[in-house]
This record gives sequence, structure tokens and C-alpha cells, in this order.
Amino acid sequence: MKDLAYKLTQILFTFILSWIFTFSGLAQTPESWVEKGNKAYTKGRFNQAVECYQNSLKSGKESSSLYYNLGNAYFRLGNISSAILNYERAKRLNPYNEDINLNLEIANRKIIDKIEVVPQLFFIHWWNTLSVLLPVDFWAVLSIIFSLFFFLFLFFYLIAQGYFGRRRAFRLFTLSLILGLICYHFADKQHDRFTNSKEAIIFSPTVNVKSSPDEKGTDKFVIHEGSKVILLDDFNNWFKIKIANGSVGWVEKDVMEII
Repeated sequence: MKDLAYKLTQILFTFILSWIFTFSGLAQTPESWVEKGNKAYTKGRFNQAVECYQNSLKSGKESSSLYYNLGNAYFRLGNISSAILNYERAKRLNPYNEDINLNLEIANRKIIDKIEVVPQLFFIHWWNTLSVLLPVDFWAVLSIIFSLFFFLFLFFYLIAQGYFGRRRAFRLFTLSLILGLICYHFADKQHDRFTNSKEAIIFSPTVNVKSSPDEKGTDKFVIHEGSKVILLDDFNNWFKIKIANGSVGWVEKDVMEII
């Protein structure tokens, strides 16, 4: 009888401990994981820092600083591909952060491939730079404001009596329409960039890029881990990619991680 009571006590005690540990794990917030990760990083425990930052991401937290810290931890571990991936994710959320761009540049110096970037035409570069100058929500609000101005000036145009008044109202509602469409385009472009990433980082040490989505396809060129590629198309288990110098080919999906 005593043995039975002892076993029941052990089972009950084990159950209580399991419940406590489970509850404490669930009680962790994204912020607490980040704090633990930062403490682990400062003590040189980079594996533990990576685990904490990843847990914060799994808990629903996403920010440029979190991806940046995760990239730093991977970099200190010598995992350059993962460092570049997370620096790129941080850059998507905060394109002009100097620390992110500097560390990304340093990490890119560590990879094998030194691909020369095809320069963009100046007006395309200017347009792309302008599109990320403001957050997506700000562009969306501006598009709404200019839309309201468009209807207001259109109303003035319809009720204006004189030629000069109608011409001025016409110019104003036309300008409001153009600016509203531009702001909407920038907001849509940023939203698409955040939700539908079309870039990836290679994680396999060496990848033979094929001329077609088939193992029997001709080898066109070789890329190595850490290189960034643009995703153009997909077919079955293959992605059609383009690298910075404009070269295009097909690689298997499992050799890369989407940004």
C-alpha cells in the first residue's frame, strides 16, 4: 500500500512539474525572448542567442532590429549564409539603416562569389529609392489624401464659372490624381515587397545553375552559398533565378532560403 501511495505521489509530482515548466514556457513573451537573447549575446553565448531570437520570431515578433541581432549572432558563429539572410530581412524593413547595410556589406565580403552588379539607369534607381523613402502606411495615407483632393478640385471644376477658374481647378485635380496614383503605386510596391519576397539566399556550398528545370539540363554557371538571387519563375521543385550580373538559370528550391 505504501509503495502504491509512493508511486502515485511521484506521478502527481512529475505532472505538477511538467505543468509548471509548460506554463512558464508559454508565458514567455517575444520581448522576454529578445532580452534573453541580448544577454546571451553579450556573454558570448551565440548559439543560445540565436535560439532566443528565433523563439521571439516564432512568438510573433518581427522587426528590423530583431533580424539584425539574429544576423549578428549567426555572423559570430561563422554562419555567413544565415547572417546575410537575416541582414537582408532587416534591410527590407529598414532599408536605410547604416548599421544593417554596413554589416551586410561586411558579410558579403566573406562569401566566394563576387558578382558585379549591373548598374541601373539613373531614373530607375531614383524611382526605386523614392519608393522606399517612406513607410508603406505613410504612402497609403498620402494616396488617400490626394484622392480626397482630387474629388474636391473636381467638384470646384464642375461648379466653376470662369475660364481661368476652371483651368486652375483642372490643373489641381489632375495633379492630385497623378500624385495619388504615384503614392498608391509606392504603397503597393512596398506591400508586395514585404509580403511576396522575390529574392533568396543560396545555402548550399556549390550550386550548378541549369539551362532548364531538369537535372539533365546544361550547366550554365556556378554560384555558392551566401549569394543573393532574384526569383523569376518556378516550376515543380525548381526556381528560375537571376543574379546581379544579369545571368539567368534554374536551380532546385531546396538549395536556398527565401528572404
